[in-house]
Amino acid sequence: MKKTIALALAAGLFTMTGCVSIESSSISDSPRGTAGTVVHVTEEGDLGVLHLSSPTDLTVKANKDLLAQCQSGRLSNVQTQLSDRDWVGIVQQYKLRASAVCQ
Repeated sequence: MKKTIALALAAGLFTMTGCVSIESSSISDSPRGTAGTVVHVTEEGDLGVLHLSSPTDLTVKANKDLLAQCQSGRLSNVQTQLSDRDWVGIVQQYKLRASAVCQ
């Protein structure tokens, strides 16, 4: 009986934890000395199941939000980082961080 309770407790704690990993990262380079204002955005919330689906509109949202912060509409040196949090290896919650230089 004690082993069953211990296993149930361990399983419950295991399902409550999540692992974070960085799946991909991409950087576009710009010439040195490029002047401008750096803008940042973070998009969260897109979910996946068993790594069978990928985030669908995180980059679209990030692009729109970056452009909304830039009056000229000209961005350079765009950097993005996609990370995910695994919940028991079944469900993934994605987060995209992006930054760019507004010229």
